[in-house]
Amino acid sequence: MKLPLLSGRQVLGALKRLDFIEVHRKGSHVKMKHGDGRIIVFPFHEEVDRHTLKGALRDADIEVADFLEEVR
Repeated sequence: MKLPLLSGRQVLGALKRLDFIEVHRKGSHVKMKHGDGRIIVFPFHEEVDRHTLKGALRDADIEVADFLEEVR
């Protein structure tokens, strides 16, 4: 499934709706953690590269379809 071009703000909002909380931000990267221990790090840019985002979602064991349901 192809990801749309998203901003860092949209990614952050979708992850918060998936119950991730921001634990660290340094430079342009945001680190978020889920209650079950999963961690995701992504760049907080104007446009987040699709390939980078897909890899971060895979590393955090988040299904692309579940993520896209939370994007607004």
